[in-house]
Amino acid sequence: MMKIGRKPGKRILINGNDLRLDTHCNNDNAWFWCVYTKEEVDPKLFSKHGECFRLLLKMDRKYPYSAYESHMYCIYLGYKYDIENIWHGLFILYPNERKTRRYLKLYDHDDSRIRVPYEEFMASSPIIWEERKPISDFVFDVEPMVFLFKDGEYIEENLVSPWR
Repeated sequence: MMKIGRKPGKRILINGNDLRLDTHCNNDNAWFWCVYTKEEVDPKLFSKHGECFRLLLKMDRKYPYSAYESHMYCIYLGYKYDIENIWHGLFILYPNERKTRRYLKLYDHDDSRIRVPYEEFMASSPIIWEERKPISDFVFDVEPMVFLFKDGEYIEENLVSPWR
């Protein structure tokens, strides 16, 4: 069975690849969008950079690639959490919502996380979704919200990917 994975932060879709998008400042204080990958990619776009391939795109220009910033959330045992990480067989959940924080009896400045073993978390039939927000220099033609796991089923497997 498929396992839920987390692809945090900014993402860019290039030639069917869903890649991480970072920022980079060169020695001239010029800012770039930076894409690194170990996968074989279009050599017309990417240059070899050590073990990886790299693409630098100057900021404040318009590019034809889809890009977005991703945040994952869930409803676990009836309460909403940010999925901060999925790491070493644990879901790391942050109770960001007021109702959830009251239920857990957390103070305003309490920075506690909930750690739930992967199998236990999935057995609770959570609802897991990803919210996507536009990044100004790129096209935003992906679904703004995608359900990954709902009603005990992986929804992600059944979606027709908007970028393939």
